[in-house]
Amino acid sequence: MLTWLKANEAIWLIWQAIYYNMKTLHLVRHGKSSWDLPEISDIDRPLLPKGITTNYEYASIIKKKFQKPDLILSSPACRAVHTALIVARVFEIKASQLIINEKIYESNVSTILKIIEETSENIDSLVIVGHNPTFTELANLFFPITINNLATSGIVTLQFDSKNWAITNKTPIFTEINSPKKD
Repeated sequence: MLTWLKANEAIWLIWQAIYYNMKTLHLVRHGKSSWDLPEISDIDRPLLPKGITTNYEYASIIKKKFQKPDLILSSPACRAVHTALIVARVFEIKASQLIINEKIYESNVSTILKIIEETSENIDSLVIVGHNPTFTELANLFFPITINNLATSGIVTLQFDSKNWAITNKTPIFTEINSPKKD
């Protein structure tokens, strides 16, 4: 019975994606990183083992619920790139579908919105891996309740009934947060 329900849920999500001109956006905050290396710059801070395992766990949760992303954009920070690689592995995405975008690191909400809105209409599912406070602020533009802090490895999913990525003034038709900590 449970398998039948999961199969029907998957069919429903696929049907929605085809019937509607739906765009799915996953905002992924990088995993827990190390602060124990004061001699290296912020951009070079690595993930901790806990960050690696939590990233695999939450990417797997998203894989069970949503279609395979068409594109992953990542901040150039080591911890974000490693997180993006984990998402790509879990979804079995080719390396060519993962792009490091320098603008994501130390960005603001308007920069991330511009990156999203410049995404090709052919991309129906987009993952962006980045940082706080920008990702919490961006999620709060669209999320129905206030998120105080998107935890490390947290994923906010937003779906829009749209043919393109011009989402700034749109209300998502679906919102979800998957996070190790709820705020």
